[in-house]
Amino acid sequence: MTDSHKAIESLAIFGGTFDPIHHGHLRSAIEIKEALGVDELALLPSHRPPLRGQPGADSAQRLAMVSAAVAGEPGLAVDGRELLRETPSYTVDTLRELRAERGTEVSITVIMGSDAFNQLQRWRDWPSLFRLANVLVLHRAAHPLAMDAQVANFVADRKLGSASALTAHSAGGFYDTGLIQLPISATDIRQRLASGRSIRYLVPDVVADYIAEHGLYTQ
Repeated sequence: MTDSHKAIESLAIFGGTFDPIHHGHLRSAIEIKEALGVDELALLPSHRPPLRGQPGADSAQRLAMVSAAVAGEPGLAVDGRELLRETPSYTVDTLRELRAERGTEVSITVIMGSDAFNQLQRWRDWPSLFRLANVLVLHRAAHPLAMDAQVANFVADRKLGSASALTAHSAGGFYDTGLIQLPISATDIRQRLASGRSIRYLVPDVVADYIAEHGLYTQ
């Protein structure tokens, strides 16, 4: 996080493995930041995602790629706290840490892909996410929103009319953006690299250069 976080009144958190980060992630981050009107949007690379396989690049490499990708972009930041944990990354733990740091008045919004939100009932202590933050859903083309019935009932009376309405609440709000992330897949990028094909225009040049320099995803 930036050293200026004490002055921030609204914050969005965009988590993921970012293995590697690509233009789909980055374009969505900018569009969501604009729609929310938050002071800062922090990309949060996860160390050991409980519901995903082991990342292809290690934690330090993924953090370096995310940091390079957003360097100099106003309002975008990187939060590497989950990479410091030796245990699986649970969003609820991260939000408790953020609340302890930021206090109860700051508006915090967690951005979730539709693929993740469809599995929310499997997340650790998922109802507490709404006590600690707002939740905004970003759609992924291959994963239509099909939330679990229990989750659907839970969020029914928490739905707000716009993304920007979330920032009026410190926590507890829900909004489905309908925004579809550019259909770029980190899995596809890794497969292209493993087979020697180009990834140009799928990732920022600084990320492509880092991947080439460190020989990532070649097998």
